[in-house]
Amino acid sequence: MNLVNYIILLSLLVGLSSCQKEEKIHLNTPKLDVTVTTGLDVDHVNIWVNDPLKAKEKLTEIGFTSVPDSLSQIHEGQGTSGRYFYFLNAYLELIFVHDQNELVKNSQKNKKLDFVERASFKENGASPFSMALKMKDYNTEKIPFEKVRYHQDWMKEDAYIYAASNSKLNLEEPSIFVVYPEIESDSFATMSDLKKIPEEYSFVRDFYNHPNGAQKITRINITSTDLNKETKTMKAINGIENVTVQKGKEHLMELYFDNQLQKKSFDLRPELPLIIYL
Repeated sequence: MNLVNYIILLSLLVGLSSCQKEEKIHLNTPKLDVTVTTGLDVDHVNIWVNDPLKAKEKLTEIGFTSVPDSLSQIHEGQGTSGRYFYFLNAYLELIFVHDQNELVKNSQKNKKLDFVERASFKENGASPFSMALKMKDYNTEKIPFEKVRYHQDWMKEDAYIYAASNSKLNLEEPSIFVVYPEIESDSFATMSDLKKIPEEYSFVRDFYNHPNGAQKITRINITSTDLNKETKTMKAINGIENVTVQKGKEHLMELYFDNQLQKKSFDLRPELPLIIYL
C-alpha cells in the first residue's frame, strides 16, 4: 500500500473521501473501550466550520496535534474537505466547504442527504455536528433507524454509507451515518499499540501524540436546540454508552478525554461550539 492510500485510510474524511483504490490495513487492533446496547460504536465526530484555519488553531493552541493540511484529503465529488485530530479510539474532523458548486451538484444528485443544509448552519440554525458510527457485526438490515444509501465513485460497487433519514428532516439534531467496515478507522488500546502501524508509515504515530496528553475520547455530549428523543435515530444514539444527545439553548459539543483525568476544561466558543475536558 502506498503512502497516499494509507493516509486516506486514516483520514476517511467523514467516510466520504475520494481515493484511487480501496484498501484497508488490518492491524488486529483492540476494539473500542465503549460498549453499546444498539450494536453501534462511534467511529468519529464532525463539526462543520466556516473558517477551518481559525477552528484548527483553537484546538492546536490548547495542545492538540492536527494531521498536516497537506495530508488532509479533499472529498472529491462532495465539495468538502476536512482537518483532522486522531485519538486512540476515534477521531475529530472539522469539515468545511471546499467547492460550493460541487457541494450543490452532489446535493442535487443525492436529494435526501443534508450536506448543503449542514454547511449553512449559521444561516438556518442547523446542528453543525455529525456522528459517524460503525457496527460491531456489520449488517445493514440491523441499522436501527430509517436510512438513505450514499455512494461515491471511489467506493466499491456494492458498498454504501447509510445516512439516517432523520438527519435531513430534523436539521437541529446532529447528522448521523453508518460507515462500512472497509473504511472504519482503526482503534488502539494504548499508545504503545501504535507500533502496530507499519514501520514505513511510522510518522503517522506522531499524529496521536498530543502535547496536552489526550489519548482517548471517553464521553461525548451533544446539545441540540430542538430534539425529539423518541425517534429511532435518537434512541439508537442515546443507546450508545458514554454518548448523550440532549436538548438545550444552543448547539454544543462536549468531548471528554481519558475520564477527565487532568481535571481541566477548555471552552472554545465562540470560534467553535466545543468544550474540551481533559
